[in-house]
Amino acid sequence: MDSFAFIGLGLNDEKGLTLEGLEEARRADRVFAEFYTNPMPALDMKRLEKLIGKKIHVLNRTQLEEEGGRELIRSAKEDSVAFLVPGDPMIATTHISLRLSLSKTGIGSRIIHGPSIMSAVCGATGLQSYKFSKTVTIPYDPPLPASVLETISDNHGRGLHTLLLLDVKADQNKQLTIAEALTKITSANPSLESRLAVGVARIGARDERVKASRIGLLINEDFGGPPRSIVVVGKLHFMEADALRIICGAQDSDLRENY
Repeated sequence: MDSFAFIGLGLNDEKGLTLEGLEEARRADRVFAEFYTNPMPALDMKRLEKLIGKKIHVLNRTQLEEEGGRELIRSAKEDSVAFLVPGDPMIATTHISLRLSLSKTGIGSRIIHGPSIMSAVCGATGLQSYKFSKTVTIPYDPPLPASVLETISDNHGRGLHTLLLLDVKADQNKQLTIAEALTKITSANPSLESRLAVGVARIGARDERVKASRIGLLINEDFGGPPRSIVVVGKLHFMEADALRIICGAQDSDLRENY
């Protein structure tokens, strides 16, 4: 029997936890969580602890990455452990590394999946999942890695969409804004200002914000609080074009070059 469970919390708040994830967390002897890989500002720890019926021990980046999750591994050797993470557990590579470390120590683990930006962005924008290619993260601090522009260019050359994840400074409770991220890429390559993109914020929440426009105009939009992401749009199927127009507020003039 696996003594360690990775449990996805979903996109917005504690109500994104699946019934299976809730049952597993309630069965566990100890419950841990991390919130640095993706912000969940609407999540209330007191409500989550009341829902599960246990104290939740929150771990930071240092404990998980620099220390290799030692506290989690040590606890799993003695007790059953539930580890709550934003979104879907294995989207963050640090969780894959932790699962491998557990396996090498002889500790079995299982994954209880949750909603993730990787799939939810398709529903929120109307863009088709099989039209997305490599995803890239825009870092908070300079410089902008060349790989960001290379990924956007390579995907665009094949007519595919690029999901841009925006970096988080968990210790300061801050995430890169959509305007800041777009400023970074257009400063490095001004020709991107004419490219069609979609900004998304707080997907799954009642105040979800989704807007499509040319990057030069999108940069002036106020998307409000986190979490936020961007899609740089590739070649469009006619249904995708309709979705961007109807759901995301794109203008006809924005769409013509992407057919």
